Amino acid sequence: MSWAFEYHANNGRRYLYAVEKRRTPKGPRNTRYVYLGTAETLLKRLATPGKPLKSFEFGKLAALVHAAQATGLLEALSRHVPRGLFDGYSVEHVLFLQMAARVERPLSREGMAEWISESALPLILPATGHPSSRTIRRYLKRLYGAGEGAKRGEGLLSRAVTHRIETHVFKALWKQGIDPRWMLFDTTNFFAYHEEGHYLKRAHSKEKRYDKLHVGLGLVTLGNLPVLTEVYPANDGDAQVFSRVFDALVKRLVDLEVATDRLVMVFDRGINSLENFGKVREIMHVIAALNRQQGQPFFRVPLEKYGPVGTDSEGKPVLGFPAQWKGFGQDWRVLVTYREATARKEANTWEDVRTRVLAQVEKWRKTPSRKEKALWRKLTQLIPKPYQAEFEVTVETVGVQRKGKTVPGYLPVVRVAAEAEERLRASFGKTAVITDLSEEELSAEKLVEGFVARAEVEEDFKWLKDGHVVSVKPFWVWHDATVAGHTFLCVMGLLLLRYLQWELRELDLSIKELVKELERIRVVLVRGEDGKPQMVLERMSRRGALMFSKLNLGSFIPT
Repeated sequence: MSWAFEYHANNGRRYLYAVEKRRTPKGPRNTRYVYLGTAETLLKRLATPGKPLKSFEFGKLAALVHAAQATGLLEALSRHVPRGLFDGYSVEHVLFLQMAARVERPLSREGMAEWISESALPLILPATGHPSSRTIRRYLKRLYGAGEGAKRGEGLLSRAVTHRIETHVFKALWKQGIDPRWMLFDTTNFFAYHEEGHYLKRAHSKEKRYDKLHVGLGLVTLGNLPVLTEVYPANDGDAQVFSRVFDALVKRLVDLEVATDRLVMVFDRGINSLENFGKVREIMHVIAALNRQQGQPFFRVPLEKYGPVGTDSEGKPVLGFPAQWKGFGQDWRVLVTYREATARKEANTWEDVRTRVLAQVEKWRKTPSRKEKALWRKLTQLIPKPYQAEFEVTVETVGVQRKGKTVPGYLPVVRVAAEAEERLRASFGKTAVITDLSEEELSAEKLVEGFVARAEVEEDFKWLKDGHVVSVKPFWVWHDATVAGHTFLCVMGLLLLRYLQWELRELDLSIKELVKELERIRVVLVRGEDGKPQMVLERMSRRGALMFSKLNLGSFIPT
């Protein structure tokens, strides 16, 4: 990295810039421009001693404020969160600080205070001021922990309050025409370091952190915009959580007088139940998937009978085979899909599991175990849950000499079940997608598109676990009652980024590309010719200039 001076002409005049140069895979590139002015203004500035120039990251924070206003989130926070807790600060600005800080990076209260004082936020949103870490800690503790609700294990950002905020935002988005056909649902969990409470429970860890307690999150998205959250004890079942979330969703749709008969709810096989299908079918249509056992009869159909039906989220071809199935109290249209890349990945995963399990069992057979129950526990932990049906497991009793006596010892015996393995291999790359819509109402290509869209929720979960976007972790909160409010604010931070992505959809940016491009939009605090400070934009890339114009970020530059 190096810096150099360059002149750039504009309307017949030459302006001086400090230019940062970096080596990139495509060769040397100019990566940052700092405006210094004309030769005359620079000479005056050098001749008049003053404070040095200061550069601020501007684009990301201004865009977040814009999104918080456009989605109605600031208004919703102001209207629905109990007020009167803060002396000198509005509740919506305290909460926005929390969201903006998480989008920046996971920050402690001290880190938030330091970041705010060095950022352009007090210039963009003057009401935020320059709070100290002590002030931030005091305000957030009041917000999360004050009131009678906290004594019952629930902070002021309770389920009822957060759902009212989400409803307000949902209406604002709907009025803007964000009305895709697909509504997507999925669940995940996050580990935390707190003691067990209402939300934090032992559960199957999706991040393989079985040593930690977890909190569950159910999410409904409108397209890829998260609009409804449900924070729940991590040991609750997915189907149970979906039932609660769907009831809240239906209430909102009824309040908005939405024609639900044209909507389609898309979810994964873990939600399947007679009750859930009955609930959804009363209100809207459904796209789901059968589990491996239910779909087994279809997986034996040879690939020669499959034909092209669409593409996946990576643009790779998807093959399909139509069928019919009866279950959950009704007849379903089935489209059995096949993706070659998924088949290869699943085959490799199975070979790795098979090799690892058999190799470990051979090691354990060299030394008999003294306790049978302990050996069974080790075997249960060794074999991943999705593959337990493919292994035949027993424990063999042998005689072991200890201190001149023969005592019982135990050896593991694990074999691969041939028929079960054959059924497993037949399912590689295949998914039995079901829907209540006929082919005339929803073509095979659109059916694939709807089911593939479910991956957008999984992508949201990826960003909520990404420390460089808007990570829910770590949970820097005081007690169990704060977990739900903290998780909700992180999801709202992701909503703001997704909304910006929707506004800039012509640019086709990923979340990381969006954040990186906004971070490049910077302003410099300079002393004007009249001696007064003023804000000047650094030179932007063509894409950055389009984003600046589309989002009207110029309105946030203080005069």
